[in-house]
Amino acid sequence: MSILSDGDIQEAMGRGDMDIEPFSEEALTPNGYDLAIAEVLLPDTGHRFSEGVAMVPPMTRFMVSTRERVRLGPTLAAQLWLRTTWARRGVLASFGKIDAGFDGTLTFAAFNTSMDALEVTIGETFAQLVVESMSGPAEAVYAQRSGNYQDQRGVTMAREMAGEMEADAGEDIEGHAPLLAAPCIEEGCNECCVETEMPLTRTDVERLAGLGHDPAAFTLVEDGFTFLTNVEGRCYFLDPRGRCSVYKDRPEGCRLYPLVLTEDMADFRLDHLCPHRDVVQPEEGHRTTLLQLLDLIARERL
Repeated sequence: MSILSDGDIQEAMGRGDMDIEPFSEEALTPNGYDLAIAEVLLPDTGHRFSEGVAMVPPMTRFMVSTRERVRLGPTLAAQLWLRTTWARRGVLASFGKIDAGFDGTLTFAAFNTSMDALEVTIGETFAQLVVESMSGPAEAVYAQRSGNYQDQRGVTMAREMAGEMEADAGEDIEGHAPLLAAPCIEEGCNECCVETEMPLTRTDVERLAGLGHDPAAFTLVEDGFTFLTNVEGRCYFLDPRGRCSVYKDRPEGCRLYPLVLTEDMADFRLDHLCPHRDVVQPEEGHRTTLLQLLDLIARERL
């Protein structure tokens, strides 16, 4: 294999042997191309950043996707290298080869080893792409081999990890309040699980206790009402990855969120604290169920 120079990369793009989109000559290096950050994901909390600055806490893993889509023809492969600027900031990252025939944005797994928070600015360069010319064309390119991440866009997690996040995300369950569809899972959002004030019914408590959880640990009684408790500002059931560990059996109020009563209890509204309220479309059945749920909570007051 031989490494392509900056001029070789431009010639290969001119021939259609590869593509980098968007492309900027300023990002060329003598023997590669610097790739910029388009998105940052903190898997432990589910928070995604696509603009501004992502703050990565100390000793925390994070994932980065590139702004650029990279396409390689059957005669080209590539290496990925962390820019030394990030290594000096205490970042460790996992890289590998890009196979011949790959087409898509790139996702990197990284870890902030520093004891200080790490600022990751969207648009900053993160890794260098080093393109290699192979001795001959591949008999079967990436899409014909595994092709698991062909055409990926944005941060793309391992398939099994993404599958866990999507499990039980969109089904109504007999005996539960009708599901109010919200993009929590696909957006990796858990804002409503931070400093939660979710009231519980006796059935909620019994169901969660039936899963082996101690009610004394996950409930808090205030003024006669039972609430989910928080641990260090996060819902008791929010796991270290920022996902609900009892999603399929979550409380009825969680299933109806972000639908809430107005302050005067005369109407319904979508909670202004929900960052995705604009895409949620409650139906009359959801409003009726919420009213019944609130009535039950009031009647069960201790």
